[in-house]
Amino acid sequence: NILFVTFCLTVLINGANFTDGLNGLTINYHLIIYILLYVFFENFAIDREFISYIIPIIIILLIFNLLGFLYLGDSGSYLLSIMTGIFLINFAADNFFISPYFVILLLWYPCFELLFSMLRRFFNKMKTYQPDTYHLHQLIYKFLKKNINIKNNLLLHFCTSLTINIFNLISFLIAINYIYNSETLILILIINIFIYISLFNFLKKNNV
Repeated sequence: NILFVTFCLTVLINGANFTDGLNGLTINYHLIIYILLYVFFENFAIDREFISYIIPIIIILLIFNLLGFLYLGDSGSYLLSIMTGIFLINFAADNFFISPYFVILLLWYPCFELLFSMLRRFFNKMKTYQPDTYHLHQLIYKFLKKNINIKNNLLLHFCTSLTINIFNLISFLIAINYIYNSETLILILIINIFIYISLFNFLKKNNV
């Protein structure tokens, strides 16, 4: 159990670091998770006091991040993601009747970003630790920059992160209605992965 949890947290924090290349994306993603937990899980065993403290802090960080005055960097993305990961592990343990796939779904995006990037680099015979500009958020950013007349980079960052996080928000809101149904949650997860891969291939084929 310790080895498995350690592996999962390692995937999460590194995936969060991958997505931190765009202002607002990582911070807003975690903010959405905490807000949904606070709003929709009032009657569950959950540390609402911690959430009430962390949400205002994340909002302040988000504002400065979107304005370009603050960047999470490696340490910031690692800290935020491992806090969220441990919080969700405790949440799942305290509410064992909820499907564990709900927690997996909440963290699917940064984790899949890392795993997909490693596989993509492996099959393209690149070093798996070598950085590139073919992460999904970077492709969406290039697509918007090419097709929408927005010259302000900070605004482009905001539009890109908003696009990804709105999709994830919709996915989370749907999943909340099926927190006891593992089959449905797995299906939602598969659909998310399919949409991710399809969008990635579309953007890459169009020379973004």
